[in-house]
Amino acid sequence: MAERRDPAERISDRERDRRDLRAWIEEWRYWLGGAVIMSAVWGVHCFHKGELEFYWPLLPLGVWAAVLVALAVWPRGGEAGGA
Repeated sequence: MAERRDPAERISDRERDRRDLRAWIEEWRYWLGGAVIMSAVWGVHCFHKGELEFYWPLLPLGVWAAVLVALAVWPRGGEAGGA
């Protein structure tokens, strides 16, 4: 049997989901800003050396992106079936 919830509780769930999505998108904006800054540092370094080197920003950006994706797919606590 489906659990019945009052409308106010459903609205608060929707609001929480919207806030979570907004925060997640904001984190991706921070990631993009970090990518721009690190890529600029890498580009200036390569320009001064006169040759392309290993794109080192790939490592921190990859880890950061993996954490953001994990946050999106990891179940939230307090939900049915969640921790």
